[in-house]
Amino acid sequence: MTSTCRMILDVDTGIDDAMAVVFALNHPGIQLEALTTTYGNIDVASATRNTLQLLEAAGRTDIPVAAGCSRALTRPFHKRGSRIHGSNGLGEVELPLPTSQARPIWGPDLIIELVRANPGELTLVPVGPMTNVAQALMKAPDIAEKLKGLVLMGGTIWHPGVPGIASPVADANFFNDPEAARIVLQSGAPITLVGMDVTMKTKLTAPMMDEIAARGGKAAGITMQAARFYLAAYQAQYPDITYCALHDPLAVAVAQDPSVVTIEPMQIDVECVGELTRGQVIPDRRRTGTTVPSAGVAVAVDSERFEALFLETMVAGA
Repeated sequence: MTSTCRMILDVDTGIDDAMAVVFALNHPGIQLEALTTTYGNIDVASATRNTLQLLEAAGRTDIPVAAGCSRALTRPFHKRGSRIHGSNGLGEVELPLPTSQARPIWGPDLIIELVRANPGELTLVPVGPMTNVAQALMKAPDIAEKLKGLVLMGGTIWHPGVPGIASPVADANFFNDPEAARIVLQSGAPITLVGMDVTMKTKLTAPMMDEIAARGGKAAGITMQAARFYLAAYQAQYPDITYCALHDPLAVAVAQDPSVVTIEPMQIDVECVGELTRGQVIPDRRRTGTTVPSAGVAVAVDSERFEALFLETMVAGA
């Protein structure tokens, strides 16, 4: 029996982030302590608005939200998410403007404050670009050893990268800010990497959407409306696909119960300057006795178990 996972969720709230937020809210083994927002799927202001809207729909405005970085460490942000997440980040699902507001604190500072106040208790789960986490670690390196865990949704070792970016073996989160990803990976924090090697094997199908929409609460219903847009985007870019992947929800699930995936310790780094490889995870799997693992990398997933858990959890808040 796993213990309750006290979680900070760092999001660039597009469609799969929204599902991850609702999953975390509904899961009985997760205590969501705070949400920090960043750019990625959408600009940071829109990600913050979407997050507040979801919390209001779920009746959970008690959870603090703090806006963080609006761009990568070294490059400006040019929004590229409309094709996948819609112009508003939620698949064009229109929601009332939130009546609640983000806390008057910068996202990385909220991460630092909470981790220092709860040493060894909090798991940080960034499911967008790693910029907020890198900024927090640069400002307060001591939080690396104070985290219970750091579960990153990013990277790929074997699976092809996302369509539409220059690097053929890179995911969007690491590609958006590889310098930040490298800082995080070299921080010494207890890292688990949940990347496309496993997330692309998790499936949200149209029948699952129907069931969650019919049985779930208001916030789950909103995410399933948005998921229709997400599924159509997947079908436009992947030939013959019948599902969309549950990237961010899987990372949240692994943070609470790592046994849903198979983890291999690896020494990994991120390419930051390659013309064709920027954002690509570079694993050193040589067994020479000199390589020191820097992360546990999820290399396989019990997809059937996780998909059943996802469905059960998403309807739990009804």
